[in-house]
Amino acid sequence: MKYFFSTFLFISFVLIPHADDMVVVKNANVFLGQNGFLQKDILIDEGEIILVEDNLPSVPEAELIDAKGKYVTPGLIVFSALGLIEIASIDQTDDTTSNYYNAGFDPSRAYNPFSQAVRLNRSKGVSSTVHMPGASGFFSGLLTYTKINDGLKQKKQGPLGLFTSYGESYNDSRAATLQFMDDFFNFVRQQDNLSQVDNIQFFSGTNNEYQFTRRDLQAVEKVLSGEIPLVVSVNKATDILNVIRFADRQDINLVLWSVDEGHLVAEEIAQAEVPVILDPLQNIPRSFDSLNSTYLNVVKLRDAGVKMSFYYSQDAGPHNAYLATQSAGNAVAMGLNYNDALMSITSNASEIFNLVDVGIIAPGYDADIVIWDGDPLELMTNVERVFIDGKDQDLSNRYKELTNRYIEKSDLPNSYRSRK
Repeated sequence: MKYFFSTFLFISFVLIPHADDMVVVKNANVFLGQNGFLQKDILIDEGEIILVEDNLPSVPEAELIDAKGKYVTPGLIVFSALGLIEIASIDQTDDTTSNYYNAGFDPSRAYNPFSQAVRLNRSKGVSSTVHMPGASGFFSGLLTYTKINDGLKQKKQGPLGLFTSYGESYNDSRAATLQFMDDFFNFVRQQDNLSQVDNIQFFSGTNNEYQFTRRDLQAVEKVLSGEIPLVVSVNKATDILNVIRFADRQDINLVLWSVDEGHLVAEEIAQAEVPVILDPLQNIPRSFDSLNSTYLNVVKLRDAGVKMSFYYSQDAGPHNAYLATQSAGNAVAMGLNYNDALMSITSNASEIFNLVDVGIIAPGYDADIVIWDGDPLELMTNVERVFIDGKDQDLSNRYKELTNRYIEKSDLPNSYRSRK
């Protein structure tokens, strides 16, 4: 009965006049979450995945892709500054920071779809990014989501969360920092009309250095109402527990970031049902907060039942955000289940931040898919095709163009060759 219904549905789509906009991917090893890779066919139409079934019939007007022996995954979702930083060493190209706002700062408004880093990451299988803010105040800003398709128009979602840090990064006692957060959140709760609060320094008469605008207070209010989680970068085990207690006390949703010593309190994190975003490759102490960093971090968090999503840090910058696949691959080498590792750079990010219709290959979801010539977590595997919202993407990038520029024969010196 299921096969009959799927075939009937397929035929009904074939009869629609816009069948020439369809894409049918045949014989692919399709990643289906915990079920792993299964040989399936995929029907895409008008930017959406319509069917994922066995042996779909051919459609003469549709583009047919024979992906036998190939691997198909959802587009990678990375945590990065893609489109916000072009050259990290040049401040003028860095749009992740703000001196005016902190909690209310949304860097995605400066997103540049023509960034060379965007082109490179798209050619490596990335279909979207969660923008990481870097404001200089108590809060770093809002996390937001952008698809990195070719062209000027991008789909965005957000805000997804409010980012801050806890630990030795502040020039005050950890106890004082928690008290400050408690007092500030309580202050925002007591404001009947935030629209009348502008450029206010809460608790008049104190000497705290944080000035919050109306926009900042409204962002905090989204956390307090449960609309978005508070995302806290924290590493020390005792600090992690304090942050969890703070979130429970304030009755807010929490996401933990980095957690180098998370393995020491993995059971407590799991019991609190708090998701974690981390780089599994982080095993070197970066501060006194990370003295117990270890490659076993990701495995012990998994064993405790913590939901995780991965990013690639290693001080590499946005150009190398796609190397989240390397983080996931190394996590497998450390003992993480393969399917869990691949989900950590696709569907888990979507689930943690309630992203709509992305991160999964299933009917009704956006057609953001990547076709690989081998195992996506192997370093030597290449990306053959990327579809974002069902549109085939340009996979050219500056690296390839420079390579071709200097290896192709020409009568002119290299310096005279322009991009083709």
